[in-house]
Amino acid sequence: MNTPETSPADGQTVSVNGVDVFVKRFGDPALPMLIVIHGGPTWDHSYLLPAVAELSDVAHVVLFDLRGCGRSGRTPPVGMLPVAALQPDYLADDVAALGALLGARRADVLGFSYGGGIAMRVVDQHPDFVRSLILASTTAYRDDEHELAATADYRDRIALCVEVAWDDPVLTALGAPDGALSRAMAYGSAPHNIWRLDKIGDWHRVLDGVRFSSDWNEPHARGALRPAAPDDAPRVLREWGGPVLILHGSREMAVPIGAARRLHCEVPASTLAEIPDAAHMAHFDNPSAWLGAIRAFLGGQQAADRRGRH
Repeated sequence: MNTPETSPADGQTVSVNGVDVFVKRFGDPALPMLIVIHGGPTWDHSYLLPAVAELSDVAHVVLFDLRGCGRSGRTPPVGMLPVAALQPDYLADDVAALGALLGARRADVLGFSYGGGIAMRVVDQHPDFVRSLILASTTAYRDDEHELAATADYRDRIALCVEVAWDDPVLTALGAPDGALSRAMAYGSAPHNIWRLDKIGDWHRVLDGVRFSSDWNEPHARGALRPAAPDDAPRVLREWGGPVLILHGSREMAVPIGAARRLHCEVPASTLAEIPDAAHMAHFDNPSAWLGAIRAFLGGQQAADRRGRH
């Protein structure tokens, strides 16, 4: 149920497919909707702010916390959501249902990192809902990790990271703070996730505001969750045939840039924007170029819609 005493930009909780979903909205609801799916998945939406909110002059921007994350419905001991409800096909259904609840028949969908895989599932499960797709710092493949180790950037930056063990009892034992493992990993991997090391203090302040969660740790560790992206995602996108923007940092060290170039070659309706001087968190490293690519892409879709009406 909506909480009308709060403004959309402050956030509100709505019921989507029987799950509480925390939502923030920016911009005129009369504008085309842009739904943003965060990554992690143990993060919340907040690390994508304020960059994504800057698009509120051209879109009705909708950010939300995935189920099992942040202030949305959580699994025990925080909430009562079954762990089995974290499967990615349910997350994709939430995106389409949230858009419909907020009044959109169709929407542009932006998926970041893990959220990019979910965005591709939305195309697979709800193709008529997606007007256009933006895939940011993500991959459609399951066989590309070997490419990272071959790059000098990756080797240099991994040496600067602080290794965090998945089974560290201080971070994972019963009674550990919610999201402690993911928070430690986020700080430890910062030199790998951002390119601008002169801004690492600013990035740490972004991380300070993230509501990390522990819900996904155990099912991920035992291999109980299906991959975010659908099987043969490039085929799914080709058969859908809609416009796709692939956004990737030129110094990406989490998802190889070869994955972005490969997908661009395999999906004829795609546009590839390689963001200079940017790594995985390209929206943070080079926000002007990142936002500029999205603005140009959305502007093209809106112009195409106008032509279609005349």
